[in-house]
Order: sequence, then C-alpha cells, then structure tokens
Amino acid sequence: MRLHRFYLSTSISEETFDIADRDLIHQWRTVFRYNVGSQVILFDGSGVDYTCIISSLRNLGATLSVVEKKEVSFKPKRNIWLCMALIKKDNFELVVQKATELGVSHIVPVLCERSEKKNINMDRLYKIAVEASEQSGRGDIPVIYEVTTVSDALEETSMPVKKILLNFDGKPLTLDNFDDLAILIGPEGGWSERELKVFTGNNVSSASLGTQVLRAETAAIAVSSLLLL
Repeated sequence: MRLHRFYLSTSISEETFDIADRDLIHQWRTVFRYNVGSQVILFDGSGVDYTCIISSLRNLGATLSVVEKKEVSFKPKRNIWLCMALIKKDNFELVVQKATELGVSHIVPVLCERSEKKNINMDRLYKIAVEASEQSGRGDIPVIYEVTTVSDALEETSMPVKKILLNFDGKPLTLDNFDDLAILIGPEGGWSERELKVFTGNNVSSASLGTQVLRAETAAIAVSSLLLL
C-alpha cells in the first residue's frame, strides 16, 4: 500500500523522535485514522525521505522511529525564480500549487500598476506549497516572499543575475545553457510603460512563449514546465 508523505518543519536528526505539530497530529488521527504501528513518509527539506513507524500517538503529539532513509529523487533541472504579478486570488493560488509541483525554487508575488488588489493570504499560500510538495515528491518547500514592488523585486540580491520578462512582443524564449534564472510574469493588463523602463534599466531580457495570448496563470505554468521538465 502506498504510504502518504508529510512535511515536517523541524529537522529529523534522531532515529527516534517526538513531534508536536497539532495540525499534523489532528490530520493523522481524524483524516487518516492512523494508529500505533502505522507507517508514514516524512521529509524536512534536507532532500531525504524518512519512512517512519508511529510508536506512540497522543492527542497533542506522537513518537516515531525511522525505519528507512532514501534520497529524494525529485531534482529540478534549474534554479528558477518566479516573479508573479498579483492576479485573481484563486488563479494566483493555482500558480503557487503548480509551480511548486514543477520545482520552482522561489516565488515572488509582485504588486504591479495593473495588478489585482493585494488579496492573497501568505499563510494559505504556504499551506498550498506544503501540500503540493508532499504530493509531488519534492524534497523541500519553495521560498515564498512577501508581496513586493517591481523595483524592490529587482533589487533582491539573492535573485539570479539572468532575468527574463515574459512579454508578447519579445523574441521566442529559448532554452539557453543556464542553471539560474528569474522569470517575470505580468498581470492581465500587461506591464505599464514605467515598469518596462525599469526592466530596461536593470538589463532584464524580454521573451515570449509564442503568438498566442495566454492568461497570466497559464503563462506561469507553461514557462515553468518548459524550463523544469
């Protein structure tokens, strides 16, 4: 029987260990109906899956023992940052889910001049990313930044030097030989003239996915798939 996989925010460093994650314990007891002797797979972001057996399950905690360690096979091709303009809440959440499944390493919500209002819930986005990582076999959780502006996003020093702006008027996107890349995707109304000037001043390249006009969420998922699969 296939074992379910769960993310643990604390490091697994002992062969036998306790956890006190109330949400996780509640899920185990009420949704999965786990008991002493049940097995689960846990990962803590270190790139290892731990197959564990539950030796004690209480209302507020559990004790587990590691029975097998296995390196996570999920290895994204590239380190991709997705700088995503704020769009409708449900669509933005879809982007976070699919980008996580595909292996995007960093997600940066960007408030643009033509964006939807700031209506995203950061805690919910994190939960969506955790669940997508659990489901996809990914070994970590993507970093999700707080909402920022175009200018501030470009000033993030840890962001890859190579940055590509998706724009209908750009040249067709090519898969060059690079390992680190930031992709910038605008809102449904497109980038403003001021924002385009900011990109030009920061040496941001422009590229397109073809002649068809894609919705922002479709473009985000399509380019992530193209670069990571």
